[in-house]
Amino acid sequence: MEFGIPYNNQSILGTNAVQLNPLVTCNPTSHLGAHQYVNGDCFAAPTVIGQNGPTLLPVAYGPAYFNSDLAIFKNFRMSESKNLQFRIQSYNFLNHPLWSFPNNTNLTLQFQQDPKTGQMTQSNSDFGKTTEKQGARVVEFVVRFIF
Repeated sequence: MEFGIPYNNQSILGTNAVQLNPLVTCNPTSHLGAHQYVNGDCFAAPTVIGQNGPTLLPVAYGPAYFNSDLAIFKNFRMSESKNLQFRIQSYNFLNHPLWSFPNNTNLTLQFQQDPKTGQMTQSNSDFGKTTEKQGARVVEFVVRFIF
């Protein structure tokens, strides 16, 4: 492929009607780092005219959702029609972090072409990595008077 030609589905596939897909060079769920769910090094840009990646990419699962809530309460009867209730409620009481992908930039493959060699490399270093931690322990103390 000559340098200076725009890199898109028209220049590689000869048509805009077909989506240009990345080539899968290895198992994208192998050789993962900490909080990484997809290996970006397993994808390459097609550079040969007529070459295209698979229509369906391999399945990769992101971080699991984990949540534990707890509520404890005790009722005290004050009279026949009046009760006092003490309640402690905790959301995410184990304080388990919920890892997430911020604004989908970590799920976007970005290829950059070296102007001297023409080599295409994946330039999004955070691809497939969860870089944002959400969730916090919330504790509520409640006193209810029921009449």
